Amino acid sequence: MSAVLNPVREGEAPEAIDQALADALCEWIGCREDWFQHTLMAVSEALQEGHTCLHLPYWAGQIRWQSDTFPGIRFPELDEWRQGLAALAISPDDEAPVVFEQDRLYLRRYWRFETEVASSIRERLAVTEDVDTASARAALDRLFPVGEGQMMPDWQKVAAANALFQRFSVIAGGPGTGKTHTVTRLLALLIETTASDGSGTPRVHLAAPTGKAAQRLAESVTRARSGLVSEVDARIMEAIPREATTLHRLLGVIPNSHRFRHNEGNPLNVDILVVDEISMVDLPLMARLFRALPPECRVILLGDADQLPSVAAGSVLADLAPRDVPAYSPERCRRLATLGIDLESADDGSGGADYLSFLRQSRRFSGSSGIGQLAAGAINGEVEGTLDILRGSHEDVVWHAGDALPERLAAWTEQRFRPVTEAGDLEQAFERLQAFRILCPARIGPNGVEAINERIVAALNPERRRFFRGQPIMITRNHYGLGLYNGDIGLIWPDKPEREGETPPLLAWFPGEDGFTPMAPGRLPDHETVYAMTIHKTQGSEFDAVALVLPERPSAILSRELIYTGVTRARSRLSVIGSESVWRAGISQAVERHSGLGARLRAERTEPS
Repeated sequence: MSAVLNPVREGEAPEAIDQALADALCEWIGCREDWFQHTLMAVSEALQEGHTCLHLPYWAGQIRWQSDTFPGIRFPELDEWRQGLAALAISPDDEAPVVFEQDRLYLRRYWRFETEVASSIRERLAVTEDVDTASARAALDRLFPVGEGQMMPDWQKVAAANALFQRFSVIAGGPGTGKTHTVTRLLALLIETTASDGSGTPRVHLAAPTGKAAQRLAESVTRARSGLVSEVDARIMEAIPREATTLHRLLGVIPNSHRFRHNEGNPLNVDILVVDEISMVDLPLMARLFRALPPECRVILLGDADQLPSVAAGSVLADLAPRDVPAYSPERCRRLATLGIDLESADDGSGGADYLSFLRQSRRFSGSSGIGQLAAGAINGEVEGTLDILRGSHEDVVWHAGDALPERLAAWTEQRFRPVTEAGDLEQAFERLQAFRILCPARIGPNGVEAINERIVAALNPERRRFFRGQPIMITRNHYGLGLYNGDIGLIWPDKPEREGETPPLLAWFPGEDGFTPMAPGRLPDHETVYAMTIHKTQGSEFDAVALVLPERPSAILSRELIYTGVTRARSRLSVIGSESVWRAGISQAVERHSGLGARLRAERTEPS
């Protein structure tokens, strides 16, 4: 089975918007046949479900949109469908608003996004960087010393060394594998080796898709920098940024426009760009990012390829970091050997993506960690294995039946959330809030975010005030003028310490680089109370403890990737609330995103030289 991230009218007839788009495209192309109109409706639906194209083999011969009131539409068999589309003037060279290529039908703008990203990556991979092996090897040994009892090879060292050879690199790994630790030392390595060749100190930027992810990236890099003080000189330390920004801020948002200030005509002034949490980046944003980068800029992408793909169309990280890459190519292994790193290569002709490095050892979860084992089993689709872990006696994983939810909500309200309202100061309140979060796959339903938040608010705010002390809020719509963005989390708190007989006004406080920034609640953009969050909204965040509340029944949106993402938000303790049947259904479903990006890059790697 495959899961639908954004379920669209499952079991119902296509919506009018799909039909209107199909009618307009049929008119433009000059084909009014029913099968083609239905095909274009399906392209529109595929985009809404997160695919970048309509993949013919997935739809061929199927009856779709069938319901009690609609008989459904049967799509052509694959060969017949191919022939019909091939007879139309919709090839990449035809300038039509749709493109048919390699069994995939795209809206042209998404075909262009995909080809632009693939072309930008290929251009950077075509440039082989010269590496002074002696100095690079010495720097690698200094920056990645062999620790006592360390497993070999050191995949962090391997990833840093591998990134020296090209202008595009992906470093992928699960939670606790040290992606930001690795990239901070890689930046020191690149700055040191670049400065030594006389080209000057490179300009480095750090970015992430959301404000929360950018904040976490900056915090992680700052911690990693502190461990470099005795190993690199002050000039190199100064060149490693302390701050990170969102991709939208980096590119320069133009209000009420999909365009950015930085583009191919006004590129960013950057030599090395690091982007974290790439799994959250959709294809259009990735294309616009590459448009804004100068050709000589090194791009280093970080992320966990097993996490949920972006909410919008595309699965960029999964396309760039396929699990089936066996190893580096023989040529790359020979180059790594010059830096003192000996690895087994892939067989000749089956070389992997040499830009891609996987970090394989988690320093957060030990071999006995229930959370770590549950995460690994979930993403591998191990239904019985994960149930055994849930039923087991791991100290860090607790499983409650679905009917225990009311009791557990009452306990969490008193033990976890009321202490936020009773904290002595704002900093302590934020610490208590960040220690625990309830995560749900869905917003609606008895076990959804809205219902759970309502029950907790009723207990903590019986007077039903609009704002109350210790109330956590999340921004749900970007407001560029105020500098608040979708997903930013703040806390309602008095604007000064309370004294007997005084009731100071409440303000909304948001954490920033220099402490907390206050804002009058009446000025806030769209927001909601956030004791519970959807799993999607927690990407880029971590909490000491997490409660994962499953839906009351199996759902099309519940997948192994969604469960994995929720499980890995917990650092030290995880509670799972739900039935065995719902867990089984979720682990049995895998997200499938249709895209041609990975195929384009694979074709490039396998073409004869």
